Amino acid sequence: MRKKLGENIVKQLEEIVGKNNTFTIASDMEAYTHDETPGLRGTPDAVVRVQNREQIVEILKLANSERIFVIPRGGGTGLSGGAVPMYGGIVLSLEKMNRILDIDTRNYMAVVEAGTINGNLQREVEKYELFYPINPASMDSCTIGGNVAEAAGGANAVRYGTTKDYVTGMEVVLPTGEVVRAGGKLMKNATDDGFIRLLLGSEGTFGVLTEITMRLIPKPAATLVLVIPFHSIAPISEAVARIFAKKIIPTMLELMDNKTIQVCEGYLSTEIPYHQAAFHLLVRLDEESNENLEKVAEIIGEICLEAGALEVLVAADTQRQEEIWKIRRSIHDALVHKASLLADEDVVVPRNEITRLILGTTEISKRLSLPVAFFGHLGDGNIHVNFLREDRSIAEVEKLLPAALLELFQLTIGLEGKISGEHGVGFFKKPYLHLSVDEGYISILRRIKKALDPSGIMNPGKIID
Repeated sequence: MRKKLGENIVKQLEEIVGKNNTFTIASDMEAYTHDETPGLRGTPDAVVRVQNREQIVEILKLANSERIFVIPRGGGTGLSGGAVPMYGGIVLSLEKMNRILDIDTRNYMAVVEAGTINGNLQREVEKYELFYPINPASMDSCTIGGNVAEAAGGANAVRYGTTKDYVTGMEVVLPTGEVVRAGGKLMKNATDDGFIRLLLGSEGTFGVLTEITMRLIPKPAATLVLVIPFHSIAPISEAVARIFAKKIIPTMLELMDNKTIQVCEGYLSTEIPYHQAAFHLLVRLDEESNENLEKVAEIIGEICLEAGALEVLVAADTQRQEEIWKIRRSIHDALVHKASLLADEDVVVPRNEITRLILGTTEISKRLSLPVAFFGHLGDGNIHVNFLREDRSIAEVEKLLPAALLELFQLTIGLEGKISGEHGVGFFKKPYLHLSVDEGYISILRRIKKALDPSGIMNPGKIID
């Protein structure tokens, strides 16, 4: 089903959101044809920028009545094609619904519109000595609604968890135009929390998120970052296991391999210490006092040096920590612009299987002659496997990528992992979903989809057909 938009439909959209927020010319819609998934684009029939819930209700009622596809869009930073209009329809952008509605310092809660930029929320709550710890690398451009729709993670997940651990309430407009609210400023909720869990990670296939209530925590009193180079991956896994055995839970345990380091150095025109090392481990610690921080950092440093670390570099001041985080945030852009990124896969395995995942993927890369770079969240087993084109022709590598992805996902599943840790399934990973879940699960998703979206208008082609 794909219904082209006639002049009458476009006119109704203009009446709902205004002519200046309705786009049907290709050049005006270009920015909405893609997200950050390499090589994936789609052409919408129209783009509308909504400003409130009432406009969304009217658009969905119209689309449901006329059987027109609707693709919700936040910041367009996704990496699995969740916001790409693969079959035309109306891209419904929430970029203008970006207000922070409430910061409740008594209950440690924030209420935001779905288009609120993640980094803006973080900076705003810090003014009150509060902390929203979910920090995707795209935090300065991704939206809270998009984070919820993708169940986003981030570098701080080791200690603080992911988006799903902070959503306590939401408002959503269903495809039929019905408005449903669930939860609120609640620390526990056995009444309607199940609906919230259902929407988390649903990638806009069940409805349009409009308002979200998020749990906050106190801002850490003391923070420190360690940069620890190693000559190989196995000693890092050994060191991480020993760190957890000491009952230490770092905020961040991030991994960057040598290929990633080289590309980032070229992209940022900077030199990273010990850039010849095979891997760098980035460790962030949050503690209640500088005294505790120093004790924990000393223990981690000793463990890593005993495991074979080349050095333990300490970034205690805010400026140096920000410089390191800038490198980590720039990795995706660096791989895109300097190494012609083909695919950024976010497979996840049990933490003790990281070494086998990286060594196994390295073998796939060598056998298929397809370069690979690794980075990601070592502390929670979520590794970003990046297949690169570099200076080869597109035609040459396009023949190799499907086999590489299939072997990567089979390796991951063989290690008791899953094909996505935080990017979601979207359109790009949908062909591989059956490898990672059973048919019963897919059948349940289809039945839920049919119940909430009987006309099948919401974000077609994502997760399941």
